[in-house]
Amino acid sequence: MLVEEIFDKFSTDLRSYADSDTVFGEAIDLGDAKVVPICKLSVGYGGGGGEGQEPVDKNKNSGGSGSGGGVGGGLSIEPIGIIVSKDGDVSVATIGGKESKLKSLIDMIPETIEKISESRTSQEDKEE
Repeated sequence: MLVEEIFDKFSTDLRSYADSDTVFGEAIDLGDAKVVPICKLSVGYGGGGGEGQEPVDKNKNSGGSGSGGGVGGGLSIEPIGIIVSKDGDVSVATIGGKESKLKSLIDMIPETIEKISESRTSQEDKEE
């Protein structure tokens, strides 16, 4: 199989995942609201091939012609939000993301400071 054929087959298989059903999930009824999950789809792939040469001395068994090829890739699906439809109003709520991760880290600061303080107090009590 030629590299081009392998690459075409591989990219066709990956494209089958990249449809609207993957990005927008099935609508879910929650009471009088409908919720549609939204995902981020990331796809990457690449390929390559090579060829060899005929041996200078055709009587030797080494250094003959050759060829090779291959493809590889990856797919990542990450939930990023939801679309909510209720009483004719539509809104989008994000899930996660860098802002959310940063907010989570900031929210952890008071708890971390408290734990450090408790640890120091406990250690000072042991030293006395």
